[in-house]
Amino acid sequence: MIDQDRTALNIPDFEEPADTLDDFAPRQRDGQGDKTAARAIDAVSSFPSREASPDGQLNLKGPRPILERFKAMCKADRRAYYDMLEILMDSYEGRQ
Repeated sequence: MIDQDRTALNIPDFEEPADTLDDFAPRQRDGQGDKTAARAIDAVSSFPSREASPDGQLNLKGPRPILERFKAMCKADRRAYYDMLEILMDSYEGRQ
């Protein structure tokens, strides 16, 4: 059922000369000024997300029972995988 009492919305026509975007022209560059300012901003700003992360990643592929055993060891001792790996490596190398 169509409502006959509806009226159209009053939407302006954006193609009229009064509504142009001519007053939004790009700024004129004066040569080295913009480059110098950009370098100064880069020198004082630091973005932690762009710094090299101290963390790495290691993916292991091996027999499932061995990997499950390792995961069970970590869970039983409530340790992260990297922490348990360090303990095992220290033990292998004779350090404790």
